[in-house]
Amino acid sequence: MNPTDFSRPQRMSRGAFIIIMWKTLKKLSTVFLTIILADFFNIDAEREMTLVESILLSCGICLVLTVILASFSYFFKKFYISDGNLVVTHGLIDRENTSIPLDKVHSLRTQKGILYRLFDMRGIVFDTLASRQEEVELILSDADWKQLLDIIEKEDRKQYETSSSHPTVTPTTVVLPTTRLLLAALCQNHLKGMAVLGSLFAIIFSNLSDLPDATTHRMTLWLENFFGSVSYTLPGILLTFAAGYLMILFFLLGRILFRYADMIMSYDRRLITFTYGLFSRNSSRFFHDKICTIWIKRNFLERKFGFSTIMLRQALFASAEKEEDRIKIYGSDSSGFFLDWWIGAGKASTPDFLAAKSGKGVLIISILPPLLLTILAVIILCHYNLFIWLIFPLVYLIVSIFKGILKMRHSQIHLKPECILINCGSFAFISNYLKYGNVEVIGLHRSPLSRFTGRLTLIISTSGTTFRLRSLPEAEALLIYDAILAKASGQYF
Repeated sequence: MNPTDFSRPQRMSRGAFIIIMWKTLKKLSTVFLTIILADFFNIDAEREMTLVESILLSCGICLVLTVILASFSYFFKKFYISDGNLVVTHGLIDRENTSIPLDKVHSLRTQKGILYRLFDMRGIVFDTLASRQEEVELILSDADWKQLLDIIEKEDRKQYETSSSHPTVTPTTVVLPTTRLLLAALCQNHLKGMAVLGSLFAIIFSNLSDLPDATTHRMTLWLENFFGSVSYTLPGILLTFAAGYLMILFFLLGRILFRYADMIMSYDRRLITFTYGLFSRNSSRFFHDKICTIWIKRNFLERKFGFSTIMLRQALFASAEKEEDRIKIYGSDSSGFFLDWWIGAGKASTPDFLAAKSGKGVLIISILPPLLLTILAVIILCHYNLFIWLIFPLVYLIVSIFKGILKMRHSQIHLKPECILINCGSFAFISNYLKYGNVEVIGLHRSPLSRFTGRLTLIISTSGTTFRLRSLPEAEALLIYDAILAKASGQYF
């Protein structure tokens, strides 16, 4: 019998053991490195062995534990396919069976880093609607992965053909240029880099008082020798800040480049697949009927240069909760293609039959917490006669007010015949497109002030996203509420 037909329980490919060992070693090394450093700085302790012997012993224990834990993960885990289900058995004492219907898999995420390439392996994560603790990861050789993918494709194609009258077609492949990726990455939110730099400076200056005087003196001498007297002038301070910001921006660009370079998109009517990564090649597959929202962001720079950032959102646990596990498509404005592919050609740009815009309540809710923090900061600074530092809470308040105004202006909802468009965002304009059939919960919230203001909050939830549109006019909110209920249930409106 073909050993890769997956009809009988089998372990992961042999090279998986080495990769599991490496992953386990990385997790344990943090703990043992902390122990080694604590032992190194504990100068007054009486040692029964030399420092070198202690380090060697710790490394030996770490390696032994790595081999034991990796053996448990590898030798006591088997999988097979039965009746259209992926069945995984694992555990040493308590044997557990996890069964995943292949037609319930929302997406497949694969990873092929440098170590994976050395052993011709690939890590596969099966994302379902279960919690992240229940997601299943397999490490297979490329040959086994292709065989498994072929079986999954046959199951999905069978489901698609029974539920759709459209014939299957050959996928179309598009290469997204890396040069466009870098240009679009430069248009991302530069406030993030400034926030990182500001946080870094805040941490450094807040800990200077805890350092010994000799260490602080050496740092001051080094700065004087390196920057000279220019570091004490206003242009010198600005130049230092700019250099630090450029360095952080360089790392942010490098992160985007390493993750998304050489992106290849392959699509047909039923699914779309992305393969990306400069060194570690990853892939993700999105099925047409399992996408709940298309998220499109355009900040000032992206609008100016014709770029956009796009995400295809699935169910909450289908594409992981971490931001780094989600795919962001940077580059030219290809939002029209994705909307036409998912909703239908030209249907996302049809005229609205209902629309509503948020009022000043959004502004008030946005600036109230920053206003309270600013008042508290001003009171503390004035109490300690630190009047020169008042500029920081005041700038923070001004930025918060400007942010609240933009958030109020952008908060809108538009009902189209085939989809819902929800706009939001502050410094960046964000458009969220969702189908009526994907709406799972819709509600209206009345605050104690609603009877005086005549404003309501409309809550719309899908399996992966929740939107709150605050301060909508009551009459318009009720009409939109009834219209979405009617359209979601398939009634004509």
